[in-house]
Amino acid sequence: MYVLGLDLETTGLSFEQDEIIEIGAVVWDTHSNKPVAMLNHLVQQPTKLPLADIIVQITGITDKDLTEFGIQEKQAISEFAALANKCEFIVAHNGNQFDKKFICKALNKYSFQLNIPWIDSMVDVPFNSSTKQLVHLAAEHKFLNPFSHRALFDVLTMLKVCSEYDWNEVAKRSQSPEVTVIAKVSKDDRQLAKDKGFRWDPNSYKWFKTYKECDLKGQTFDFEIEVVDL
Repeated sequence: MYVLGLDLETTGLSFEQDEIIEIGAVVWDTHSNKPVAMLNHLVQQPTKLPLADIIVQITGITDKDLTEFGIQEKQAISEFAALANKCEFIVAHNGNQFDKKFICKALNKYSFQLNIPWIDSMVDVPFNSSTKQLVHLAAEHKFLNPFSHRALFDVLTMLKVCSEYDWNEVAKRSQSPEVTVIAKVSKDDRQLAKDKGFRWDPNSYKWFKTYKECDLKGQTFDFEIEVVDL
């Protein structure tokens, strides 16, 4: 099958207030595990210039880069949608929390329609790793990304790492919802929750951990739990 890997660079982290300044997308053939088609554009956002110093430091993208080499956002999103419509899934690392929100905002802005399921490689790929950061995952899979935080290179890195796994299993996992598990432990027993990777929420005064529903099956706990849909 064909999947479309996606990565974005933006003016900030808020999809409501910030905008896309670079889009990288790669059509990936999961049978041969190779790239088939690529798209990479800087995107003009004149109302967001000058870019914040931290964005320039992280991405290396400057105001001059966008002005001289950027294209109109509508054109970039149109080309992205054309590629996406040839694929069965869109794949992005931490896509549920970041890329999907920015892309859906831009698609709606220009009245483009996409009804394609998403794979979030951060949660849908069964990594046996202590970290989910892409640069570290690449290193653990013996692959080096030479230009981290540039969209096209991050997409290719993500897809290269994902290709070490069964794409059919990944696609199946992506259809399993995420749930929050609450650990019902006393103050004296909180170490049991910590040992299982639960984190303390100071607002709700609860120990919690997010699971894919499919991963929760077969899990055993030394304490009572409550499962809450996200």
